[in-house]
Amino acid sequence: MTVERKTLPEQHYLYVERETAMDGAAIAAAMGSGFGEVHGFVQAQNITPLAMPSAIYTAFPKDGKMTFRAAFFVGADDAAKAEGAVKAASIPAGDVATATHVGSYMTLSETHQKVWAHMDAEGWAKGALIWETYVDDPTLVPEAEVRTDVSRTIDD
Repeated sequence: MTVERKTLPEQHYLYVERETAMDGAAIAAAMGSGFGEVHGFVQAQNITPLAMPSAIYTAFPKDGKMTFRAAFFVGADDAAKAEGAVKAASIPAGDVATATHVGSYMTLSETHQKVWAHMDAEGWAKGALIWETYVDDPTLVPEAEVRTDVSRTIDD
């Protein structure tokens, strides 16, 4: 696995927020319902997502619970269509550390740890935003081959 530093433009997204227990089955259920809700909104509004679904983390887990945003990256004009439970936000332009995890979602934390260790080794200040973009559809790709991009903002 290679950790890269990339400069990204501002990225707009539509999302719903979810909170769940730190348990694989509970996380999967919360992500499934969140992605389904946002995807339904995206379809109803004739919006074409710019990438596969993403989970965006704005706070570290605490008290045995995890909060995340079930999101789809979209263009700025499409983000302006947010309404009701579906909100809009953006990740500011700037540098990120990123790596591609291959394999089970249950081992994603290992890739996060490797990204963070690489950031420490390079002297890159860890930013507040962390996200996973689910590159492959796990219903179509074998679990051992599923790719997930893991990214964290760099505050330099």
